[in-house]
Amino acid sequence: MSLFEFWQKLDINSGYIHPDDVIILNELEKDYSIDFDYNFPPGHYFGPLKTAKIVLCYANPGVDTPSLKAISDSTNHEFLLKQLSGEENYPYQVSGWFEWFSKVANSLFNGDIQLASSSIAIANLLPYASVNMDKAESISQCLPSVWAMQNHLRNVLIPRAKNGEILLIMCRSSHLWGLRSSHNSENIIINNTRTGFTAQTKGKVAAFIKNITKN
Repeated sequence: MSLFEFWQKLDINSGYIHPDDVIILNELEKDYSIDFDYNFPPGHYFGPLKTAKIVLCYANPGVDTPSLKAISDSTNHEFLLKQLSGEENYPYQVSGWFEWFSKVANSLFNGDIQLASSSIAIANLLPYASVNMDKAESISQCLPSVWAMQNHLRNVLIPRAKNGEILLIMCRSSHLWGLRSSHNSENIIINNTRTGFTAQTKGKVAAFIKNITKN
């Protein structure tokens, strides 16, 4: 089952937790303090993950004041749920998502947020939003949704990067993703900084974009 088929099982009438995760989370919440905000549509990936030339890997979606305000609007829920197709551009039009992604576009695409939104996909190890990963890390390897994303990394993203089709950048929680080295591939980058991108990463992205544009 592909990652995209996995998310087709979501029944939004029952909430935003994947049915395979529900029983696990119910069991774990007895012993762990989990602070996921399930009012957010699942954010396992944003942007055209099926076709994006650049994939950025993070831990899980964040929660802040602009995004909390955005999800109070049901129209934004519909817009964000479409992301699960893996075919939509990054939803920078939504407050909260814009503030975060504009920094990415400024760093990697010279501020061209529209081009960035069609070229970049964000992959989150965990699909559920939280203020930070401190509490979620303890259960991050226990959920079927995480296994589905790790399978996508191993069976799709890493092979595509090794074949030169995409640039795969590990931005956060590489130890939880299980990818801490480049596998001898120029197209797999471990971005060793807590925020933003290293100068080396920016340089590799610029060279990759120039190369695919030329071709």
